[in-house]
Amino acid sequence: MSILDKIQDLFNRKILRKDKDRWNYQYNLGRWESLGDIKELGRFSVIVGYTQFLKPNGKVLEMGAGEGYLQQRFDKTMYSLYYSTDVSDVAIANGKKHEDAKTKYLVADMNTYVPDTDFDCIIINEAIYYGHSVERVLDRFAPYLTKDGIFIVSINGDERNAAWHQMMDECSYPRIDQTIVKCARNTFYITVLGSKA
Repeated sequence: MSILDKIQDLFNRKILRKDKDRWNYQYNLGRWESLGDIKELGRFSVIVGYTQFLKPNGKVLEMGAGEGYLQQRFDKTMYSLYYSTDVSDVAIANGKKHEDAKTKYLVADMNTYVPDTDFDCIIINEAIYYGHSVERVLDRFAPYLTKDGIFIVSINGDERNAAWHQMMDECSYPRIDQTIVKCARNTFYITVLGSKA
């Protein structure tokens, strides 16, 4: 790799922090394929379990889905509709092979996306960090949650996310349950929240 290629790679990995180009660059390189391996199965299994137990045959919206590895862990007979969304059009293009009549892959930025229906379960799986605060993200999507709908939020246990954990602890949405999942690579706090009264 030439020095110019190294500089370009560093720019693409470090400078393009939160925009679509950074994510597209990383998905094109296959940097997120590891989400499909066994080391993420514990986290995904808990999220799928909560969804299928609490909202069987429900309508599900997943924000920040990447290539759809979480959706691919679902029993499709256990949901009536699933929207798998991500800001990266490369990730969504890779996931589209899993679309069917009730499974849709959509390019969507969680800060601007306006759903065209309501959902029984809204999953924010390792994507809350790209909103401004926990409360603000939940408030933004609350109008698209059915009356008895739930949010499922996964936050990495890394100490760099301490502020996000504090925001989760202080949020005004009622906590239904929380599970801590220790996987081979990371520890995750998976929280189920109800809608505000």
